Amino acid sequence: MKKLQLTGLYSLLLSATLNLSCQPEEQMFTFDPAAKLRFSADTVLFDTVFTDAQTVTKRFIVYNDDPRAVNISSVNLKGGDVSPFTITVNGLKNRSFENFRLLGGDSMLVLVDAFIDTKDEDLPFIVEDAVLFETNSNLQHVQLVAWGQDAFYFSDSILACNSVWTGSRPYVIFNSILVDSLCTLTINPGTKIFSHKGSSIFVKGTINAVGTSDQRITFLNDRLDEKFENAPGQWGGIFFLEGSRDNRISYADIRNSEYGIWLGTPDNDTIPDLVLESVKIENISRTGLIAFTSDLEAVNCLFDNCAEFVVGNFAGGNYRYLNCTFANFSFTFFRENPLFVVSDNLVLADGNVLIEDVKLDVLNCIIWGDFNDEIILNNDGGADFQASIRYSILKTTFPDFDVNQNLLNTDPLFINPFGYDYHIDSLSPAINAGILSKVDTDLDGVKRDSLPDLGAYEWHPDQ
Repeated sequence: MKKLQLTGLYSLLLSATLNLSCQPEEQMFTFDPAAKLRFSADTVLFDTVFTDAQTVTKRFIVYNDDPRAVNISSVNLKGGDVSPFTITVNGLKNRSFENFRLLGGDSMLVLVDAFIDTKDEDLPFIVEDAVLFETNSNLQHVQLVAWGQDAFYFSDSILACNSVWTGSRPYVIFNSILVDSLCTLTINPGTKIFSHKGSSIFVKGTINAVGTSDQRITFLNDRLDEKFENAPGQWGGIFFLEGSRDNRISYADIRNSEYGIWLGTPDNDTIPDLVLESVKIENISRTGLIAFTSDLEAVNCLFDNCAEFVVGNFAGGNYRYLNCTFANFSFTFFRENPLFVVSDNLVLADGNVLIEDVKLDVLNCIIWGDFNDEIILNNDGGADFQASIRYSILKTTFPDFDVNQNLLNTDPLFINPFGYDYHIDSLSPAINAGILSKVDTDLDGVKRDSLPDLGAYEWHPDQ
């Protein structure tokens, strides 16, 4: 009997030994304190997080460089249950986890989110925490840092008449806003407006957004992480509707929307319904400036990087462009249309055609891109079409534009279009090629001389 018992015990030990020896090394645990984790980043940074709004998700990777498995006995946030951050490990979202096995040579993904409560402060403030890891008595961490920013929020709102927005805090728009008829929205220098995906600014009344060269007004998307810094189509745009009048936007940047400006303000006069001065409209998924039977004046403006038209003026109207730069290159998208189109007609979806007279004045401008013909004037409607294009650089094969001191197919030598820098080089043919007008400064606020340069920027030696 004893012999049988000993034989059974021996067989059990032998089986356990054989099973252990057959286990792959990467699945065998090591409890060696020298087996430490490695992280893809020592700090996870959220740059400008609006309070009371969920952030984007950041991530980092945890590596086990040891050939054997380790047991991560705990993963938790240093701030515990009151931390503004949450983490997701192995598909589970929480602030604390226990006992994760990480195989030898393997890795795991950790996701980080933040939700920061308002502090009722105008200036940005810093929020910090850390993800703590304990493995084989080793304590390691990854730092979490976010810049919190209180903001004013609007969602599906009709603004109070005669509202005034200041630069004290950002304005964040969800589900669009409306400036109603006979009402004015005044936007002061330095104000920043951020719109969520699908949100737009609709104007039946008036917008008076007047910035300065050193305190520009910003209209931008609310996704501020690096991936969306230059992502077109992140919000709708600014739409001026019928009845809107006396609008002015100066020293402002409009970026990353579907439309930069939509102007549909037909009336019986030729007074500009919208004046743009020293405005940048760029990185647009559809059209930068689209107008229908409207009246517009644009001075010292830059329109660039739009997937459809940079400027499309349809169904007539009165348009004046002074010292503007219109540029389009297919760096990040495929396009089919020339960048600058003015037409006396517009074919509607139901087959009807709108036809109105056109008056166009282009002076001291640059119209340039990578198409052979970047400017089209369409008079198929047969309306009165008055077009004056003078002292401008034009990308075109049409000889009719070779008048009025225009320069055809002469590269303006932009500094770096790929990097959104449309200042002109020191050898640019645009230098001193203009004629005196009412435009005394350039888009940057730099004084123009007696022989003004073409486009939105005046070249100077220190740029």
